[in-house]
Amino acid sequence: MGNIKRLLTLKPEDITLSRISKAVLRRIKDIPEKFAWYMPLPFTVKNRKGIEQYRDIHKGKRCFLIANGPSLKHIDFSLLNDEYTIGLNRIYMMKDQNGFMPNYLACVDMDAQLLQFFDDYNNLNIPTFYNWEIRKKFRKSDNQHFVKDKLKPDFSTDLAREGYGTGRSVTYLAMQLAYYMGFTEVYLIGKDHSYNTAEKTGASIKSDGKEDNHFIKGYYKPGMQWFAPDYETEEYAYKLARNAFEKDGRIFKDATVNGKLQVFEKIDFNSLFPEKQTK
Repeated sequence: MGNIKRLLTLKPEDITLSRISKAVLRRIKDIPEKFAWYMPLPFTVKNRKGIEQYRDIHKGKRCFLIANGPSLKHIDFSLLNDEYTIGLNRIYMMKDQNGFMPNYLACVDMDAQLLQFFDDYNNLNIPTFYNWEIRKKFRKSDNQHFVKDKLKPDFSTDLAREGYGTGRSVTYLAMQLAYYMGFTEVYLIGKDHSYNTAEKTGASIKSDGKEDNHFIKGYYKPGMQWFAPDYETEEYAYKLARNAFEKDGRIFKDATVNGKLQVFEKIDFNSLFPEKQTK
C-alpha cells in the first residue's frame, strides 16, 4: 500500500523504464534476503536480539540526529557532549576535527558508503546499524547490527521484526531508530537538503574530490561515486515520520542551520541549550 501511495505522488517524467526495471530487479534479489531475515537461523536470531535490546532503551529522553551537511560547520559540538546522538554515514570523521563521536551510527547506502569506506565502518567500536544485505562482508562484532529494508516507505515501529521503511536516505532510518529507542524529543541537524548538482535524481556522479556537499572537504575521494538525491521521495518519507511522532505525542524538530527541508517545524539549535549560553 505504501508503494502505491508513493507512486501516485511521482511526476510522469520520473516514471522511467530504467527506474521500473531497477525496482523489479530489486524485488527479485530481495527474495533470498527476506527469507534469511525471517528464518530462525543462528545469526538472524542473534542479530534480532541485538536490535531488540535497544527498544525503548532511552524512553522519555531527547536525542540529536546528525546528518553530514556543510551546515555542521556552524554547530558547537561541545554542546552535544552530554546528549544522546545518532550519527549518519561518515560523521565519525568529526573525531579528527573536534573529538566528537556519536553514541550510535547508522548507514545503509551500500554503493556510495559501505562499500567505498568499508574498512572505516567495519572498525567502528560504537553501536552501529548497517544494511542487512551487506552483513556477510562484516566481521559481525557485537556492536554491529544489521537492519533489513521493507522495500516500501511505511514508517516502522519495530525494526527488529519489520525492518525499516525506505525513503532514499539514511536519515529516514535514523528517525525510525530514534523512535524505536523511545526518544520523545528528537532534533535533526546537518540535514541541509541541498546538493550542489544539476544531475537527475539517482544519477551516478564521479567525484572530483572537491565537492562542498558535506561538513568536510574530500568527503569522497577523486573517482569515487555518489548519487544525485531524490528530494521528493525523501520528503514523502519524512512526512510519514512526522505523522508517526505526532500521533504518539512525541516531538521532532529540525534544528539544521539554514536547512532547505520544509517538512518539520524549525527550531534554533542554540535555543535548545539555554543553561549553556553565555550571559
